[in-house]
Amino acid sequence: MDLVFKTTMLSQGGRNGSVQSDDGSLKLKLALPKSMGGKEDGVNPEQLFAGAFAACFEHAVRHLAKKNHTLLRGCYVEAELGLYISFDDVYRMVLTLTVHMAGPLTQSDADFLLERAREVCPMAGATKNNVTLNLKAVLDTPVAASAA
Repeated sequence: MDLVFKTTMLSQGGRNGSVQSDDGSLKLKLALPKSMGGKEDGVNPEQLFAGAFAACFEHAVRHLAKKNHTLLRGCYVEAELGLYISFDDVYRMVLTLTVHMAGPLTQSDADFLLERAREVCPMAGATKNNVTLNLKAVLDTPVAASAA
């Protein structure tokens, strides 16, 4: 296996602290959401996770479309993350990715792209058994069904 990328992120202060990259390209103040007792005057780790996951997954979809010569005129991903706590105080996440695609795709083509992206996206692989991942493909320019 060849190393493709490596980074280091620094965190200080937990959920009410900050995170920054070692190269200085990213520095963010973190804040607890109001629903968890915070003031919500910054982003929270779940927002960062959902955004990063959406970007990574979208790249996997675009990569596979290009590799398979599937015309994809546009694509964007909406990520909805729910954080739940169990009766024994264990936190669990449910992430729903709605992938909007434009191009001459059928729903079957779009669904296939999502299932393949689930297999190749590094974030999907890293969270496979500990984050519930729901996928939905939405055709922004659906192809009309052919007459039978």
